[in-house]
Amino acid sequence: MSSDIGQQMQQLYSQFGQLDGVVIELHKELLAVRITNKAATATVFLQGAQVSHYQTAGKPAVIWCSDTCDYREGTPLRGGIPVCWPWFGDIHRNANAVQQQIPAAGENLTAHGFVRSRLWELASVETPDPHTTRLELQLSLADNEEPLWPYACELSMVITVGESLSLDFSVNNLSSETVSFASALHTYFGVNAIDDTIVGGLDEHTYIDSLDDWQEKQQHGSLVIDQEVDRIYRGTDHAITIKDAQQRITLESEGSNSAIVWNPWIDKSKRLSNFADDDYLRMLCIETANAEQDYIELAPGSRHHLKLSISTSI
Repeated sequence: MSSDIGQQMQQLYSQFGQLDGVVIELHKELLAVRITNKAATATVFLQGAQVSHYQTAGKPAVIWCSDTCDYREGTPLRGGIPVCWPWFGDIHRNANAVQQQIPAAGENLTAHGFVRSRLWELASVETPDPHTTRLELQLSLADNEEPLWPYACELSMVITVGESLSLDFSVNNLSSETVSFASALHTYFGVNAIDDTIVGGLDEHTYIDSLDDWQEKQQHGSLVIDQEVDRIYRGTDHAITIKDAQQRITLESEGSNSAIVWNPWIDKSKRLSNFADDDYLRMLCIETANAEQDYIELAPGSRHHLKLSISTSI
C-alpha cells in the first residue's frame, strides 16, 4: 500500500469511519466506501464515483460487477455504474457540438470520457435514518487545467442507498462560456439469465442500431436479448423495466431523454477486458443518458442534473 493511499484511508476514517454502517475499504489500488443499513448494502469507489454493488435485504444483487476486475488506479471497473462524461462512447460518434468542446477530439481518445478513471473527493456521508445512507462525491475542474476539458466545472454525484438506489449526477458550469456535453450512467444490471430477461417500456420507440451502420429503427413490443445488442433509444423519459425469473427492476430517470441497451453476446465477450467469456449471460446494460441528439447545452452559471432511481420487486 502506497503512503498516499494510506494517508487517504486515514483521513477518510477520521471523517466518516465512526458512522454506523460505513466502512472504508481498500481493493488493491482503489479506495471504496462499503455501506450497510437496514434496507440495503452497497459499495462505492472513489475512483469514478462508481457504484459497484447494490442489494436490498432478501433479494438478488441488482448491480453486476465482473469478478475479474483488477482494481488498478486509472482503470475503470468492468461493471457497476461508471459515469460517462463529457462524451459518450466513441468521441467521433458524438454530436458535432460535443466534439467541438474537446480540444483533442481528432485524436484516438478513450471511449466514454475521462471522469470514470479520475479520483473523486468524498465530500459527505449522511445517515438520516436507519434505512438510508447518502454520499456525495465531487470532482472539480479548473479553467485550462484538464487537457480534455478546458472549462471550469464542478461535477457532483449524490448516491442514496436505501429501499431503492438513487443517483444524482450534476454538472455545474463555472466557466464564462456555454458548454456542450454528453453523459451517461452506464449501469450494468445483474440478471438471472439473459435468455429469460424481458425489457419493458421501449415499445414503439425509435432507436439507433450501432451494429447495423447506425440505422434508425423502431422497437415493436418488449425487448428480448438473443444476440449482441447496442442501441440508443430515443424518448425514454419514463420508466423502463427489466424482468427475469427472480425479480423486476424498475428504472426511473430525470434529465435524460435517451437510453442505451447493450449486451456483448458471445463473440464480443471473448474480446472484452475483465470480462469472462460467459459473463454476457448474467448482465445487461441499460444506460440512462444524454447521448446522440440528446446532448446538453449548459449556459454559464447553470447546472444540469442526470438522475436515476432503481427499485426492485419480486
